[in-house]
Amino acid sequence: MFGIDDLLKNLQVEQLDTLLFRGQTLRLPLPQVYGGQVLAQALNAASRTVDPQRHPHSLHAYFLRRGDQDRPIIYDVDPIRDGGSFSTRRVVAKQNGKAIFNCAVSFQTVEPGLEHQIDLPIEVPPPEDLEGDNELVGRLFPNTGLQKVLAIIPDGVVDLRSVNPRNPITPTIEKPQRGFWLKFNGELANDPALHRTLLTYISDWGLMETGLYPHPIGFLSKGLQAASLDHAMWFHTDFRVDDWIYYHMDSPCSAHARGFNRGSFYTRGGQLIASSAQEGLMRVRDS
Repeated sequence: MFGIDDLLKNLQVEQLDTLLFRGQTLRLPLPQVYGGQVLAQALNAASRTVDPQRHPHSLHAYFLRRGDQDRPIIYDVDPIRDGGSFSTRRVVAKQNGKAIFNCAVSFQTVEPGLEHQIDLPIEVPPPEDLEGDNELVGRLFPNTGLQKVLAIIPDGVVDLRSVNPRNPITPTIEKPQRGFWLKFNGELANDPALHRTLLTYISDWGLMETGLYPHPIGFLSKGLQAASLDHAMWFHTDFRVDDWIYYHMDSPCSAHARGFNRGSFYTRGGQLIASSAQEGLMRVRDS
């Protein structure tokens, strides 16, 4: 498996031309490229075509096709607009000449303004009181192939500690909300773009699963066809992902084989630093 240095290198996509970039895939035990990687690489590509004084504040993306982990991904950046304080970039990710993903990213020059936030709606135990997710998988499923399936992101990259995990083999019916603490390993550079990119990478982790919590169904359940359809991020202020961050997720609705999920990222001190939203395919087949 890979470590944090490998991930940092991977997310720094190779520049082929002024607006053309190429990314490689760090293999995970998944049938396709991890969506968070594509989101983060696209953000990295877009950010490198904008004045560094302008920081990304929102990203809106669509997953169009499954990515092939064995092939490079080409990121084509379209510099749609550079205004007085905002810039917009459109990014299309391609493999085999076909688009697998597209997104729009908006950047803003940092400026003061009115401030308010919604506080975290539940009491959350501190990360020190929780078991690491990969440690939990190892304890529940020792010496089984499930460890490779469930402990996907290495501890050497990011420490994940869920507050209310479900057993993936026998999922129970729960309220449509969940959350986990996250902290990337290593001492990271003081670069706002880097920390936004890494938060984007992990934002796809577990978000769609929230829509399954009200149902006795998990990602390992027979007959489930699941896939991310779109993804959005909003960055409210600067932050560091090598400090503990709590990712709170809820799912207001699912219908017509689609589940809608929302996420809020809070610092340990309770500051809301970023938000996410995603709709996912949740199709249950009889066979």
